[in-house]
Amino acid sequence: MKRKRPGSGGTTKLAICTAIVGALALGLLEISVPFQSSYRIGRRLSGVVDQQYLDVTGGCEIKRPANPPHSVQPTWAASYPGSGAKLSWNLITALSGLPTTDDRRINGLDWHKVISVKTHFPTRRTVDVSSIDKIHFPRALLILRHPKDAIPSYHNHLYEKQNGIAEHSSRAPLGDWIRWRDANFYEQMEEWKSHIEYWLDTYPNGGLDGDRLVVTYEGITDDIYGPTHAHALARFLDKSEGVDTVELDEGKVACVWRRIVKYKDIAADEELDGGKKTKRRRLGNSLRNLSGSLYRRSSRRRKTKERKQVDPSSHRSGDSFRPYTNEQLDFMIERLEQLRMKYMERNDDIVMVLESYLDVTRLFRAVNGGSGQTDPNTIFQSLIDT
Repeated sequence: MKRKRPGSGGTTKLAICTAIVGALALGLLEISVPFQSSYRIGRRLSGVVDQQYLDVTGGCEIKRPANPPHSVQPTWAASYPGSGAKLSWNLITALSGLPTTDDRRINGLDWHKVISVKTHFPTRRTVDVSSIDKIHFPRALLILRHPKDAIPSYHNHLYEKQNGIAEHSSRAPLGDWIRWRDANFYEQMEEWKSHIEYWLDTYPNGGLDGDRLVVTYEGITDDIYGPTHAHALARFLDKSEGVDTVELDEGKVACVWRRIVKYKDIAADEELDGGKKTKRRRLGNSLRNLSGSLYRRSSRRRKTKERKQVDPSSHRSGDSFRPYTNEQLDFMIERLEQLRMKYMERNDDIVMVLESYLDVTRLFRAVNGGSGQTDPNTIFQSLIDT
């Protein structure tokens, strides 16, 4: 009988399982959730939000933002492209009742009449805001998303723009992603790293009482701890000079969070309850009022009555599979490790976030096929099923 070659077949699968089990034993990752950081950071920020707060019927109204009668000291809302800037824009507006804008003043509003200003600086093709004195912008939100997800999201945006497709409507075909990835990945990974360094160095005092708060896309969109992150965001914004309208009640914050971040879940629930026509229309109108039709209702109908998990990131349709080569993942790990080492003495959540990103990337690398054509998420699920 022919003996199996070492490292093939079952041995390979056993090695993968051993790597994952070993990581789990060290508490590095919970396979059932995207990032353990949402659990660890959520508890540190403001405790666990009771499940009753997740009931949207608790009572919260999403109003059109009103211009303040006085000057407001704005906060930078800084993010690498593809990290949930529009989602954060809507959540900030809903929590405060005040308008937001971006570094190009896209809606014509003066910076001192808004609660936050979105910027992607210092990434390329963005407005240079480095010359603006911190007297005018004494605080910043740093919105992070794992680069393995943020970079493909940015590519989807470029694909839509280059092809005249509506924003947040379509993902680029897999072949387009692979070609763009191979031509741009290393540069984009450096930009992701430089973006973090600029904002951490410019606003070095992290935390709710500091001049900079780290907000993660993974935390804000987490089913359980998302309201906790939203409450921390509200508390940080409430400290801005001239801002006195931020909702701080935990129950109402959680309600607002769900209506903004989990609006697809709500629509699905209401459809199951038989109220899809009036309730979904009302919810869609509320979202569009926040920032001028940033969202569009999907024309797709649910094919079954079964409740399904939905991606809160956007309305984009198409395959979400975005592979990387082993060399690219190694480079990603190297840059994340450099950031962790540089800021390891910081007494705030940035180190915890970077460690969680490292944990996920290492596991992703452990089960990656190597060619950049294999989906590690599928392998994760197959191992869990067996």
